This record gives sequence, structure tokens and C-alpha cells, in this order.
Amino acid sequence: MNIIETKKLTKYYLRGKVLGVKNLNLEIAEGEIFGFIGPNGAGKSTTIRLLLDLIRPTSGKIKVLGLDAHIDTVQIKKQIGYLPGEIFLPESMTGKNCLKYYQGFKSEIDHKYVAGIVKRLDLDLSKKVGDYSKGNKQKLAILLAVMHKPKLLILDEPTSGLDPLNQQEFYSIILETKKWGTTTFLSTHILEEAQRICDRVGIIKDGKLIRIENIDDFKHKNIRDIHIETTQSIPLSELKIPGVTKVERTTSGYHLTTTGTNGALLKSLAKFNIEDIKVSEPSLEEIFMRFYKE
Repeated sequence: MNIIETKKLTKYYLRGKVLGVKNLNLEIAEGEIFGFIGPNGAGKSTTIRLLLDLIRPTSGKIKVLGLDAHIDTVQIKKQIGYLPGEIFLPESMTGKNCLKYYQGFKSEIDHKYVAGIVKRLDLDLSKKVGDYSKGNKQKLAILLAVMHKPKLLILDEPTSGLDPLNQQEFYSIILETKKWGTTTFLSTHILEEAQRICDRVGIIKDGKLIRIENIDDFKHKNIRDIHIETTQSIPLSELKIPGVTKVERTTSGYHLTTTGTNGALLKSLAKFNIEDIKVSEPSLEEIFMRFYKE
């Protein structure tokens, strides 16, 4: 079953003057960790608000947990853990009382599990929320999102404010929720985050979904940068062959971007006096930026 499903989901603001998202089609399966990637303003937060029925779409359909996101919103929210991009918690309460307060809205709480998360995140629940640092508020928000072992986690920039050690602990917690079947919708602009824990990623640009990729395929696109050093002029017809997506002239020769195998290219280059060939693979972030600029 698809835990999240949208069809031609569109949202405009200011009576159609400002685009939030347009014709968004998503199918996210049970148990999947899905990364939703894009810079600020791309439409990530708008999508989350639509999924949670915090705002209504201009057009299109949304199903969450197999239910209508608007008609069945109360039933849906009981089964969701949500971590917003901007956290607002009752600052006069202690962390412990804040936890008890929000637990009152959930039907089943595994208190042993909650205690384990508190320990792993090194969170002092005796302090008032108002005295927490940004990182500790983020840790409390993570705890509130996972405490009831929800069927669906919706997380908006979840590691904001966390130090590297707590980021690693967060990744471990999310990967553990996957083992009992929880689906995670993770909105982030951090490529390393998606690489660490996601099964698939969707790339959103200017409110439009431009690509969905399996994370392993995304990391192993066989995209290579090839730097050719030569004083000889090589006809472009010998370089612009299948598998070569970009050719640039440099002061020392040529810079090529390729996909797939390079056998045909090497065969073509064998005709010329090549002084040196250097091959490198771009980082995940560089691959993402190339897709994003398409």
C-alpha cells in the first residue's frame, strides 16, 4: 500500500499569483524512507502542509495512509509523527511535563522506548523548555515525533541545530523505525542526510517535481569528469559521442562529462596524441546540482 499518494497536487497562493507546488505526483510505499530535496522556497514545506491538511490544495488529490487527507484528517493525525521546520513548544513547561502533555494526545505510548530515546539523545527533561538550546529543542521535537511509534513520520529539516554526534543518533533512530514498518517523509536540503538514510529521493525545483531517483542509482550514475591533456586539436565529432554529455575546451586540453562506460570514448581518443587523462567521480551534491540545473 502507498502510505502517501498525491495526484496532480497543485497549490497557489495570493489568488493564483504565487506558485507553491504544481502537478505533484507522489507514490511513497509503506516502510520507505523518502527524501524530498530542494533549496528553501522550492515547495518542500508547502507539500508538507498539504499532506497534513494545514492548508488546502488549489487542485489535485491527496491520500495519506490510504485515507483522504482532508476528510479523514483526525484519524490520520493520530497515526503520524510530525517534526516541523519551525518548532514552537510551551516554554514555561519542563521537558518532562511537555512530554506528558503531548503524550495525552496519543493512544499508545511505549514508555520504555521513550526512556531509551531520551537517554540516546542525552536530553535533560528536568529543565524548562525555555532554557533549552536550539539543539535541545530539536531533540525534544524528535522525541515527540517518534514517541508513539507512528505509521508515518513527516520530518521537515529534522537535524537543524543538532551537533554531528546527535545527527548520527538521529539517523540510527530513523533507520530503526523503518524496521517496524514506519514510513518516513524527510524534507531536507542536506544531500549527505539523504544519502545516509533514504531509499529514494524526489528533487523539487520551483514547485515542480523534476526527478525521483532510487538513492543507490542516484549515487552510482556512473557520471564521470574526464580531463584530457593534449596540445592537439580534437574534432568535436570525435568527442561528442554517445555517453558524453558535455564537452569544454580548457587551457590544457578538454574537460568532458560522461555517463555509463567510456569504451567508445577511449577508442576515439586512441587516434590522437594524448599526454594525460584524469578521471574523477563527482560528489553526490555535485550530481544533485547537475540534475537541478537541467
